[in-house]
Amino acid sequence: MESKKTNPEEHKRSIKFKAKTIEDMEKLAATKHTSVSVIVREFVDKGLAVDGYRNDIDFITEIIHKELKEVLEPQVNRLVKMLMKIGKVSAGTMYTNLSLIQFFNDEDQQAFYEMLNRSLRLGVDYMKKKDFEVDQYLSQVDKVYEDSKKL
Repeated sequence: MESKKTNPEEHKRSIKFKAKTIEDMEKLAATKHTSVSVIVREFVDKGLAVDGYRNDIDFITEIIHKELKEVLEPQVNRLVKMLMKIGKVSAGTMYTNLSLIQFFNDEDQQAFYEMLNRSLRLGVDYMKKKDFEVDQYLSQVDKVYEDSKKL
């Protein structure tokens, strides 16, 4: 009797399966014209590959996040600095305009405060508008003119 040579790279394991699982594996093996052992090995190899892929994808995701941060962070910081400058200039312009209006305004202080209140409310309403609403609003010269007359 001739004995089978064993591959030193392979090891045998006994595994218990549910009867339904064995039945399903036997059907699959029959349709593929192979043995249940081959089917089991294929599924185990695929399962291990998927698990390894998950570990790799976490590592790759971490690298991508790091690279994106390195590329985007300087740009974001640049934009923040520009917005800060714009904010400072806007505030300076606002207070200069208020000072000029107050200087040339012959009305009483109460009227000035009311005009200031209406201006700030209009400014807040303007900032709440979405981009398409701003474009639409600015294209309606009559509406902008009416709003400015409210001041």
